[in-house]
Amino acid sequence: MTILIPVAGESPFKGWYSGENLPGDEKILEGSLEASTLPPAALAYNWTIQSLDGQDFKMTEAKEKVVFLNFWATWCSPCVAEMASIQRLYKKLKDKGVVFAYISNEKPSTVNRFVRRKGFTFPIYTMRGSPPAVFDTQGVPVTFIISRDGKIALKHIGGAKWDDDKTVDFMKGLIK
Repeated sequence: MTILIPVAGESPFKGWYSGENLPGDEKILEGSLEASTLPPAALAYNWTIQSLDGQDFKMTEAKEKVVFLNFWATWCSPCVAEMASIQRLYKKLKDKGVVFAYISNEKPSTVNRFVRRKGFTFPIYTMRGSPPAVFDTQGVPVTFIISRDGKIALKHIGGAKWDDDKTVDFMKGLIK
């Protein structure tokens, strides 16, 4: 079942959220991931995001590394629901050469309050400008896994349980 939720008002994201998950229950997020059937697109590295402590992170620093890139929002229930599994995935892969970038287009103060309340430790950033067109999306959450050669190896729209064995094995395969 696909649910379409209109995104309106002061939301930094336009259009519709499209996902297969209902807000809240993480059990709904127990699905398997499949590699994208889209032709691989090259990652554009000429953009910058900002950490919650105000430091710029230039995506050029992620070249030749596997990147877990997720666009999300504090008001998005599926985004919040998948965060615990992203935290566990981060703990499993943070020392294996994977760059994690969890990016919100909201005000840094809003994101900071949310993260402090939840206690997550994986790298969370806010946007500085717009991401490259290859990452255009009509809703959140959307996740891109980028291979070491700068290609989009996986694009997933909607929430997911990111720390399952299949995902960990997939990402470890990209690291080699």
